[in-house]
Amino acid sequence: MTVINTNIGALHAHQYSKKAELFVNKALERLSSGKRINQAADDAAGLAVASKMTSQMLGMRAAVRNTQDGISLVQTAESGIKSISNMLLRMRELAVQMENGVYTSRDRDNAQMEANALMQQIDKIAETSKFNGVNLLDGSYNKQIRAGNTNAEVINVYIDNMASTNIAKIEAFANEKAVNGVSNAAGNQQVTSFEAGQVSINTSLFSDAFKGVFKDDGLGSFSFTSTASTGGDNTLFNIDKKTGEITSKAALDFETATDTAGSGSTAGDNIYDIEVTYTTRDGSSHTEVIHLTVIDKVDSYLSNVDLTSPVTSARSIELLDKALIEASASQSKLGALQNRMQYTINNLTQAAMHTEMALGRIVDADFSTETMMLAKHQILSQAATAMLAQANKSKQSVLALLQ
Repeated sequence: MTVINTNIGALHAHQYSKKAELFVNKALERLSSGKRINQAADDAAGLAVASKMTSQMLGMRAAVRNTQDGISLVQTAESGIKSISNMLLRMRELAVQMENGVYTSRDRDNAQMEANALMQQIDKIAETSKFNGVNLLDGSYNKQIRAGNTNAEVINVYIDNMASTNIAKIEAFANEKAVNGVSNAAGNQQVTSFEAGQVSINTSLFSDAFKGVFKDDGLGSFSFTSTASTGGDNTLFNIDKKTGEITSKAALDFETATDTAGSGSTAGDNIYDIEVTYTTRDGSSHTEVIHLTVIDKVDSYLSNVDLTSPVTSARSIELLDKALIEASASQSKLGALQNRMQYTINNLTQAAMHTEMALGRIVDADFSTETMMLAKHQILSQAATAMLAQANKSKQSVLALLQ
C-alpha cells in the first residue's frame, strides 16, 4: 500500500536512532565518571550492596585512625611510667645504701631528702601526664578505643594510678624484727612486732640476766622448753641452737591470730608465749619466758618510704621492689595493648583494601567494554540517522502519481 501520512520506515529509523542515542549517552556517562553505576536505575541491587560496602570501608578507615590515636595515647602513658621506673630504681639504690650501719643520721636525712624529691616528681608525672588533655596516670583513664566498623569491635584501655600514695600497697612486710617491750625480766620478757610474713626475735632483746650469763659463756646452746603455762606457742617458731634467734614458722597476722592461751593471756589475743633455755657448756641453764605481742599494721605505700634508719630502709626496699614490679607490669600491659592495636591496624587496613577492591568490581566501569559499546552505538546511531533520511526521501516517489 502506497501512503504518505504514515512513513513506517522513518518511524523505525527514528526509534532505533533514539535507542542508539540512549546507549551512547549511557556509555559517555560511564566513561566520564569512571563508574558503572551512576544512579539506582543502572543497577538497583548493585547500588544497595555498594552502599553497604562503602559504609563498611569508611568505618574501617575511621577505625584505623582511632587505633593509631590509641597507640599514641598508650605510648605517651608508657613514657611516663618509664620515667617513674627510673626514679624508683634510684630510690631503691638509696634504700640499699642506707641499710648499712656506717652512716650518720645526717647522711640518712640527706638520702631521705632525695627520696622525697623523687616521690614528689613521681606524683607530678602521675598528675600531669596527659594526651589531648586527657589524664593518663592518675587512675581515671578507663575507656574504650573504637577499633573496628561495628560496635563490638572495641579495645578496653585501663591505665593504673601511678601516684606514690597508690602503688606498692603492703599490708604486712615479709620480715619484721621484734623490739623491746615494757618488761625486762627473764620470767616476763616482753617484746613487740608488727604483723609480718615472718617475725624474728634475737638475743639482744633477752633480759639483762641472760646477757650476763651469755657474756660468761657464749658457746652454749639454745632450745625451746616449756614450764607450766609458758612456752605454749613454741611449736609456732624455730630457734637457732647456736645464735638463739627465734623466727616464726608462718606469717603472724593480726586479724587471724594463731597464739594459744598462756600465762596472763587468752588464745587469739596476739600475745605469743615462748620459753627458751640457754644451756652453758658446764651444764648450767638460764630460762627466758618471752611474750611476743603482734601489733596491727596499717597499709604502707610508696609514699611511706623511710630511709632514716637501717630498719625502715629494709622495709622501704620491700616497698620499692613491689613498686618496680607494679610499674613493670603496667609497662608490659601497655606494650601488649600497643602490639594488639598495631595488629588491629594491619587487619583493618587489609580488610578496607579488599572491601574497596570488591566495591570497585561492583561500581567501577570497564573502560574496554564501555568504549566498545560507545563505538557500536555511535555507528548504529549514525546508521539510523542515515536510514531516516532515506526513509523520508523514499516517499518522494509518490509525487509521480500526481503528475
